[in-house]
Amino acid sequence: MKTIVILTFILTGFIGKAQVVVDSINGKIYVDRVQEIELNKKELKEKTNRWVAKTYNNSNYVTRINNDDNILTKGAFNVGADFSSYGATVYSERKVEYTLDLKFKDGRYKIIISDLMFDGTDASLSLAVYFMSLEQYRAFSLKAMEQYDGIGKKAAIKRINDDKKFRKDYESQQDYGKKIIQQIVDKLEQIDLSLLSYLINKDNKDEW
Repeated sequence: MKTIVILTFILTGFIGKAQVVVDSINGKIYVDRVQEIELNKKELKEKTNRWVAKTYNNSNYVTRINNDDNILTKGAFNVGADFSSYGATVYSERKVEYTLDLKFKDGRYKIIISDLMFDGTDASLSLAVYFMSLEQYRAFSLKAMEQYDGIGKKAAIKRINDDKKFRKDYESQQDYGKKIIQQIVDKLEQIDLSLLSYLINKDNKDEW
């Protein structure tokens, strides 16, 4: 039976703690935590509304739910790194979309950042690849070739079965994955701590 290993990155700063969970089995990266704060529910909602308006362009367009108990909005950011394949290195960028779900009660709020998408498709399908062992990635690649009938199929299968070449491909994939995963973790931490910082700052009224 597989043991689910969840890597948790914790950033402890002056203003509080941000926690991003990296689920290496399911290929999911997310934030899901409750933050206690000395504000009542109404104050939390009002200040969070202002933070959303300041943080997101066209906040009225990207916000799906906005009521006394809950704000649910969509956001996006870009990540990227050099990727090497077949002797060439190119900079590969991905657009990461996410859902920000905020719920309010007196003295605390819950923040969930989840449902990551890469260029409009479920990011977990791509992220899971970066956590595979060499042989898991080989099996995954061969299975993908079963569904492919285009040009170069025989050459691709031959390369997958060539230990030296395939190991090089695998290491390039892993190197790229480590870089963009860390960028995603950093960005989710930034979102989490940005909201917390805004809420606990008593001097964040609009400046004239």
